[in-house]
Amino acid sequence: MNDFSRTVFAIAVGCILLGSAGEAGAQPTSPYRQYSGSMFVNGNLKLFFRKQWWAHDLREQGRNTAGGRQALVGTEEASGILQVKLPLAVSSFRSVGGPIVPRRLAAGLQDIDEEHRQSLETSFSSLLKGYEQHLDRNDEQRLKNNLAGAFSFLFASAYLALKNQELSDEQRESMLEQLNDGIAMALKERRLSDRDKQEMYESVVLAGTIVRGLYAEGRDKGRPEQLKLARELGKDLLEQMLGLTLDKVRVDGDSVRLD
Repeated sequence: MNDFSRTVFAIAVGCILLGSAGEAGAQPTSPYRQYSGSMFVNGNLKLFFRKQWWAHDLREQGRNTAGGRQALVGTEEASGILQVKLPLAVSSFRSVGGPIVPRRLAAGLQDIDEEHRQSLETSFSSLLKGYEQHLDRNDEQRLKNNLAGAFSFLFASAYLALKNQELSDEQRESMLEQLNDGIAMALKERRLSDRDKQEMYESVVLAGTIVRGLYAEGRDKGRPEQLKLARELGKDLLEQMLGLTLDKVRVDGDSVRLD
């Protein structure tokens, strides 16, 4: 998928336009604007994925602490859990119905009127639809309603904005496996309902799509201010949603690893 960024952006924009076609003369509110990363964070996101990185650290280095904090499980237990590749089903969920997050995000914006708020909610819903259409077109249905897939997409989007470079298919798969492992371990100690998982999934997909959209629009239309927004939001989301800074990431051949 060498044209991954352009494809996602084109599908997202197409969905926004189609979603507004029924409103005579209506112009959709662009979702590609300035945001605080905290808007996309709900309940347990930060804690949940900080624990993932400790778990990965255990597998790679065999130690039972990370950053001076107590790790999620002991070294022996972590080795037993993570020595085999886990199925993606461990981070999947059943949809509880229509989108949850678009309304919450639109309601959280204070600088728009009600008409624009409703239009923006429609735009967010269209972005979610565009992401899943992209998965269909690329035979990646396994990543629908899957938390590891959503977080892997966010990571790849932030990496693109910050490094001006796409991860390869193999590198994305490496990151996907690590995220899937971490989700499995975190869910051993804390259960989440399907609704909680759907809300998390939608938040992360929207975050990744907006970072990617800001970057693509800034690059293709020569708008340095949007490239700057994409970098700032990507960095913020990596820290708030994954507890990660890019200086801790090493892309080595076909794999992605964390120092």
